[in-house]
Amino acid sequence: MSDLPDSRLARDLSVSAMRLNRRLRLRHSSDRLPVAHLSILTTLLREGPMTTGELAARERIKPPSVSRSSHALVESGLICREPHPTDGRQVVLRLTDAGTATARQEVAAREIALAEQLDELTPQQRETLAAAARILTEIVERVD
Repeated sequence: MSDLPDSRLARDLSVSAMRLNRRLRLRHSSDRLPVAHLSILTTLLREGPMTTGELAARERIKPPSVSRSSHALVESGLICREPHPTDGRQVVLRLTDAGTATARQEVAAREIALAEQLDELTPQQRETLAAAARILTEIVERVD
């Protein structure tokens, strides 16, 4: 059992997660796209087509920010807008083939960068990290 107070453990986990995410994003493979655009692409890859409002909720940003980013992504041919099947006032954002390829390339680049670091760990450290990843996933699912 850890002797760290819960507030310190929470802070340490939060800081580590943010730093890891930032470093992986900074090493992204697509130098031509802003991180916010790559985040939208990878969310659409993982979650599938969705409205601007749904995407804003998933990304935890304001809908106007998603609208600006999605406009740029449409212009670059990475996503397309389609009519909403039941609500004529909305559109659904969907990855194009080029967007899917870009998102997959980004995910692969991050996984490779992280795998390189995992290779440096001992088997016991990897087991501990695997258990921690499962616990963090449970926490994330409760927070959402």
